[in-house]
Amino acid sequence: MTRALLLLAAGVLGAWVARRYRVPGGPLLAAMLASGLVSLTQGEATPLPEELRWLALLLLGTYTGSTVERDTLRRIARALPLMLLLVGVLIATGVSLGWAVYTRAGQGVSLVTVMMGTMPGGASGLSAVAFDLGADPRLVASMHSARMILLLGAMPLLLRWMVGGGDGAEGREDQ
Repeated sequence: MTRALLLLAAGVLGAWVARRYRVPGGPLLAAMLASGLVSLTQGEATPLPEELRWLALLLLGTYTGSTVERDTLRRIARALPLMLLLVGVLIATGVSLGWAVYTRAGQGVSLVTVMMGTMPGGASGLSAVAFDLGADPRLVASMHSARMILLLGAMPLLLRWMVGGGDGAEGREDQ
């Protein structure tokens, strides 16, 4: 129980720091990194109780579902053919990269783990699916965390270069 409270405290602290400094997508990543560091110092990799995983997925799914609006569905419908093409390209890319990583990684990593780690999507959702499929959710989360760290570092620089160093307000829909 003490370990669980320590992990939760580290996660909350990491998420708070990321939110305080407005790191895009930071609360999830920072909570994962902070609790991961605490887990490493504890010398054991026992996950939190299954009920907490279920609760976290319930809250994430409910929050995401609460954001659905009719206008969003209309915009998706208009762009559906292009979106389906994009999804197909992303899946093909993920499968290709997954196969390449699997052939290089050797027998130490399952094909399902590598495929879940190279698929496009969010670390939390894909880690949860990986867990349900019997893959290693820690490795899947690590692969997605590395991707997120690289993206969070590179995208602001790339976007600043693309839009000429503006404040980014021209891309906001809520103006």
